[in-house]
Amino acid sequence: MRRLGCVAALGVLLVIAGCGGKSPVSTQSSPPSPVAAAITPLVGSVPFAPIPFKGSDRLTHLVYELSVTNFTSGELTIKDVAVLDAANGKQIGERDTGSLQHRVYPAGAKAATNVLEPGQAATVFMHVPLADDKQVPHQLTHRIELTAAALPPAGQQQTEQLAPTTVDRRTLPVLSAPLIGERYVGADGCCDAPRHTRAVLPINGQLYLAQRYAVDFEQADAQNRIFTGDPKDPRSYQIFGKEIYAVADGTVVGTRNDLPEQTPGTYPADIGLDEADGNFVVLDIGNGFFVNYAHMQPGSVRPKSGDRVKRGDVIGLVGNSGNSVAPHLHVHVMDGPSPLAAQGLPYLYDKFTTTGQVASTGAFDAAEATGVPLALVADATRADHTDEMVLDQNLVTFTR
Repeated sequence: MRRLGCVAALGVLLVIAGCGGKSPVSTQSSPPSPVAAAITPLVGSVPFAPIPFKGSDRLTHLVYELSVTNFTSGELTIKDVAVLDAANGKQIGERDTGSLQHRVYPAGAKAATNVLEPGQAATVFMHVPLADDKQVPHQLTHRIELTAAALPPAGQQQTEQLAPTTVDRRTLPVLSAPLIGERYVGADGCCDAPRHTRAVLPINGQLYLAQRYAVDFEQADAQNRIFTGDPKDPRSYQIFGKEIYAVADGTVVGTRNDLPEQTPGTYPADIGLDEADGNFVVLDIGNGFFVNYAHMQPGSVRPKSGDRVKRGDVIGLVGNSGNSVAPHLHVHVMDGPSPLAAQGLPYLYDKFTTTGQVASTGAFDAAEATGVPLALVADATRADHTDEMVLDQNLVTFTR
């Protein structure tokens, strides 16, 4: 009787075809021996390859996601994720248990946890800062330390390697300033602020992270206050009504101009997906890069779809339309014309000056909510930057 396959089940189903048969003798040289089959309780991949870029901290950054699934019938805990140079096994980055508790988001969950239930999928949000571009490997892989209750001996730590990915070396766009003036705060920017960097959306049957490198620009006055006066009035905010500029030559491929201002202080209820960006402009700047500007004042959007704009053209005014809690300019770059159904791409600004650093996201939130002055890092120094990305909570001056 012909036998078909072998099955090993310890909470995981593994089928290996041809387990008991004999191979015919061949006179040709044998192919390389296959890697020994082993049960791996966690499976995973990198759905969108990391793209290195230089930040305002002078470091080179890799920002990407691991998509993982607990393929056992019991609870699985991810203890450690080491990022390796696939060519030589050298470790270039790591996320330990304490970090992973805040970076592993099960599918559909709003809270992070590094403990996955049977069959549960999750996204692990990775960030690897390196001293310079020369340290970026051609290919990455990941060494995972975990415990899996369904595999004996239960609770014993295991190691597996998964999710090789080739680093994407595409040329990044160098943009001019979207705003002109002093004391702009790069709020919720790259690389560890969760509101944008971890905003994975399931759209049309696929997962997208269009806001992977997004930033919300707000502005402080000379006393480092986000607003003065009535917090429910958009006009009380320092940035409200500021002119927004085209960051590159391009073609307008999407706009909206008819949504009302929202009342600051709370997010609007039951807002539709098509209204989330408020009044917006999407600009095709070529080479597969698209720029999204969101939350503009109603009636202020100047270009229409199909129009050509030049770098430095005024395209609208900062407002508080759409899914917004306070007047600000949201900017992100993506690989398609949809502000949501696209993958976020890194980008650089040709010149800007950092004049300070907000102490934390919490300090920014307090200033935005109550009007208290921004708490700043005491030893932050003024620095000029060329061809770098504005990072989270940078206090920035933009000039022409």
